[in-house]
Amino acid sequence: MKQFVVFASVCCVLLAGRVVLSAPAPQQGGGAGGSNNVETVKYYSENNGQDGYRFNYELSDGQIRSEVGTYRDVKDAEGKDVKALFVQGSYSFVGPDGQTYWVNYTADENGYHPKVGTGPTGGIQPGQEAPVTSA
Repeated sequence: MKQFVVFASVCCVLLAGRVVLSAPAPQQGGGAGGSNNVETVKYYSENNGQDGYRFNYELSDGQIRSEVGTYRDVKDAEGKDVKALFVQGSYSFVGPDGQTYWVNYTADENGYHPKVGTGPTGGIQPGQEAPVTSA
């Protein structure tokens, strides 16, 4: 059962990442750079297997994302000790309207818990890493 919970948790995180990363590209003229020539400004990724993972990146069009995943000891429905993946992350982007949109989130055995907002404060900032505490 423990292996199933770990496997299911990892699959959920990978699926969520695929959904976010497969979003349509901004239209020409959209975003902070005003161009479709988006470059990676900063990138870091660390995978420690059973000890968790961490990654972050910043793109030239204003997109920023950072996420940390760690395992926690929890009880399953039968009361047995299992490991569950706990994720803390943040991402932000500049929309076609020039507004900054941000999401700070956690995900655990009880689901996905986002806090969303707009504006230059409250979300992840350049050079910052997850977890982000917003106002």
